[in-house]
Amino acid sequence: MKASTIARNRLVRLMSFALGISFVLARGFDSQPPGPRGSPPQADHVLRAVVQLVAVGPSASDRTLQCTATGFLIDEEGYFITNAHVVEDARQCLQKAPGAKILIKLGGEPSRAAQAVPADVVALDEANDLALLKAERPPVHSPGETPPYAELDARPVPVGLTVMVSGHPASAWQPITQTGQVIWTGKARLEEINDPRTEVSDAVEVNIRLQPGSSGSPVYSPAGIIAVVNKRDPVWRDYSIAVAIHYVIELAERNHVPWHAAN
Repeated sequence: MKASTIARNRLVRLMSFALGISFVLARGFDSQPPGPRGSPPQADHVLRAVVQLVAVGPSASDRTLQCTATGFLIDEEGYFITNAHVVEDARQCLQKAPGAKILIKLGGEPSRAAQAVPADVVALDEANDLALLKAERPPVHSPGETPPYAELDARPVPVGLTVMVSGHPASAWQPITQTGQVIWTGKARLEEINDPRTEVSDAVEVNIRLQPGSSGSPVYSPAGIIAVVNKRDPVWRDYSIAVAIHYVIELAERNHVPWHAAN
C-alpha cells in the first residue's frame, strides 16, 4: 500500500462523531447501572479522582432531564477536567433552568449517600476540546479525608502501552473501568474535522470501545493520566480517540491552577 494511501486511510479513521453525545439523558437520579469493573490496585489513585458530571433541568415538556458525563480531579482544591463539548451540552440541558450549575459527584458511593457539589467553569480550550472547572468545595469520599486527585503523565506515550479508561457511560452511577492498549499516536482534528481549516491536536488512539457519557474520561497507565477521551473512532467503532494530557497541563498553568506530575 502506498504511503499516501495509508495517510489518507488514517485521516478517514479520525473523522468525527464525538462522544459528545457525551451528555446522555437518564431517567432518574437513583438509577443503578452495573457497578465498576475491577481496576488494578496501582491505578486506584486515578479511579478515586474520577467524577460524574450531572446537569439537571426541565425539558420543553417540563419533565426533568438528567444529563451526565465524566471528568477527573487534578488537585486537592476541587479543580477538574472534562471536554469543552461536555460543558456546551450541559448548558443546553440547563438552558431552561437559569442559574443552575453543573454538579459533580465522586464514584464509589451508594446512590443515596453520594454528595453532589456545584461547579463553575474556569476556562475552555475549545481548540483541544478541554474544559477546566472548579467545584464549590472539594469533594471527598468521607468526612475528614484528603480530597482525591489524579497525577498527570506528560512523558512520551509508546504504542503498545497498556492503559485503562474509567468513566460513567450511559449514566452509570459507579465508574466503569476498561483496559486496552495504545495503538497509535499522532495528530488529529478533534472538532469540525471535515473542515481542513481547523487545528490538529496531539492525540492517542486506544483499542477500547467507549459509549456516550465517556467523554472527559481519563486514559491512564499505572504511572498517571496520559490523555482525555474525546470521541469514538467513527470507522473502527471498537477504537477511541483521546487528546494528549500536555494540553491539560497547559490549560491549568495558564489559569494558575496547581496540578500533580506523575513520578
